[in-house]
Amino acid sequence: MKKNVNHISKKVICYLMTSALLFEIIGSSNILVNAQNSNVETHYIIMVDDDKTYDSLTTEIGDNILEENPILSENNVMVAELSEKEAALLDKRDDVLIEEDLVITANNVDEERMLPDQLLKAEEATLLDEQDNVLVEEDSDVTAEKANKKALFEQLLEEEEAANEEEEDTAWNLQAINADEINSDVYNHQKVKVAVLDSGVDIVTGIDLAKSVNLVEEEQDISPMFQDLTGHGTAIASVIAGNSENVVQGVNPNTELYSVKVLDGENVAPISRIIEGIYWCIENDVNIINMSFGTSVYSYALKKAVEDAYAANILMIGAAGNNADNVEYPAGFEEVMAVASTNTESEISSFSNTGEELDIAAPGEKVKAAGFFNGTIVTHGTSIAVPHVVGVASLLWEKDLSKSNEFIRQLIGYSSKDISNSNSCGLLDAKQAFEIYDAFLQNFDGSKLIKENAIPQNMEEPETFEYIDNDDTYVEGRWNSAGHKGVVDSGAAANKITDATTIAIIKAGAVYPDQANSGWKNSENLYPEWHGNYQYQNDIDVNYIACYELVTRIALKGGNTSSFTNYKKISGINEYVFDWIASDIDTIYVGQRKWSSVLSSYGNTAANRKYFLWGCSLHILTDIFAHQTRRKSGFTIGLAIAHPEADDISYYKNRYTVATRAVQYSLEWLKLDMYGDYLEIRDALDDKFDNTFVKTRLFKYAYSNAGKDLEDWEINLFKKASCDTLY
Repeated sequence: MKKNVNHISKKVICYLMTSALLFEIIGSSNILVNAQNSNVETHYIIMVDDDKTYDSLTTEIGDNILEENPILSENNVMVAELSEKEAALLDKRDDVLIEEDLVITANNVDEERMLPDQLLKAEEATLLDEQDNVLVEEDSDVTAEKANKKALFEQLLEEEEAANEEEEDTAWNLQAINADEINSDVYNHQKVKVAVLDSGVDIVTGIDLAKSVNLVEEEQDISPMFQDLTGHGTAIASVIAGNSENVVQGVNPNTELYSVKVLDGENVAPISRIIEGIYWCIENDVNIINMSFGTSVYSYALKKAVEDAYAANILMIGAAGNNADNVEYPAGFEEVMAVASTNTESEISSFSNTGEELDIAAPGEKVKAAGFFNGTIVTHGTSIAVPHVVGVASLLWEKDLSKSNEFIRQLIGYSSKDISNSNSCGLLDAKQAFEIYDAFLQNFDGSKLIKENAIPQNMEEPETFEYIDNDDTYVEGRWNSAGHKGVVDSGAAANKITDATTIAIIKAGAVYPDQANSGWKNSENLYPEWHGNYQYQNDIDVNYIACYELVTRIALKGGNTSSFTNYKKISGINEYVFDWIASDIDTIYVGQRKWSSVLSSYGNTAANRKYFLWGCSLHILTDIFAHQTRRKSGFTIGLAIAHPEADDISYYKNRYTVATRAVQYSLEWLKLDMYGDYLEIRDALDDKFDNTFVKTRLFKYAYSNAGKDLEDWEINLFKKASCDTLY
């Protein structure tokens, strides 16, 4: 698998390093690197050809090597912090390839999505009105309040069920590539392993992940539920394999999908991490890698990893880039299938990079994809064009996994439709690829097509979908459920979660309790109120359902805790936990971790504090299932700190399925400006629970939070999902 590095021109590498040290272009940003001081240390990728040289070099520069990475070291790759002088000395060696560990970025077209000013001002005014009376507590009857909320929830569920029966039209982008005309049931399915090398993929309805791997060291603590901090990888995954449960229908839901997180919260990664991700795919026998990122800087180290993956019969499909310029790398490497973007008129997008390196084009404008928390977004860029090709490639490969990556690649290219404004490549056509499959196979010698005239040409004119440009459902993301129309029409709610920025704030809150700077996660038993645990180290009960309810109530007050002075108003909570949660939130409100810092990207407003804290409540809600759950045998799954398998999404997978559904129900209450409670858990279990896991004290805490007012079927459901020996 490993290639000899001696054939590489050292003169070329020296020139490359000098240029890269002085000036790097990523997208439209210019990054100047200081190369004047030979003592300035920089991160370098170092590759050698054999184990002996690797071991020798490790001994020689061991103190300079960053934390040794098992995947990289297995492939004789290391990352070291060196001065320019030290790097130059290594560069003189014929058995070493060395280059700066530059940054690579996702290839999406960024659009500013802000909460409309009028909506923000109106909501802010509402919250401020509420806070004028924060010292006056409601003296409502808790049981009656719960009963009213329960009745409303039943109405929401009925309307949601009715709405879900409506059929969705096939998305325009699938029609454009004729993916809607593929009947893949006519042959035996063979699972094709597809890796999304990206920013991670959140656990959302409609995307069935086989495994989730996080290679971003500084983001290791983030739960797999919310691993994708930018939404980029989740969108990509949905176009490949969305099963339409969340509106988004992907090209091939039958894929065995792997999330390999290499891009961080800014959608960037050092080249060394991309290389690590590629070698992970090789070691795990992946068939196809989705590469929706790029850089204009040529990297020999990245090229070497790509060559190794190609030799392992992996089909790599990459984004051309969005600068209306030359094709970026890795798409620009000959071993990678380069994808351009097309618009709704089936022409190459104005922003898409072009060149002779292109293999194929696919829809890359106004593409509906999955977003955070089961929402949908509309996105643009060569990034989103790539998964269309990945999906079609996986469908074709299912027919016979013994075929080569080159056969699939050339079949896709040969079957494409002509594009009016490009001679570099054609438009992806899934139907044509299937129709010529057998003829192409008979005339393919293993590396190329030998009788082109034996294969029918694609004479079909590409369709146009201009009406999409004026369709408001293709303008921005949507988090409106089709349900509760009657509630909204009656004036009982203002369905406000329609904006991507709002959702981003909720997402920021959802990951906050796991971050070191929150101060809410220091050990397995500290701050259990934020992590779904059921007691403190001093054995004081922590009703995690009541904790969730309290945080949602404080969120609805814009984070102001001053009206929460009577713990008895929250069913099931005790005074100790009540005070701790208020104190935790006050550390942001008036303490050292100022809201102005936490919300620096969005603005410190009461509305934004509401959304952020609701996100924190979602963290509690999802950790109830992901952590401190037990197998039916009674053995604990526990917290990820002590039990890494807790964050393995394939380990008792139903935990995450139920958690995802609970989040969806929780957001329904946020839309209605009503607090959350046990009802979200009840209906998530009723809808998705398969009895493969149980939760400590679930019945006890649900019964208490419900005000001891549960129907028989609810009692049976909570008991079934609880591992309490005594109720």
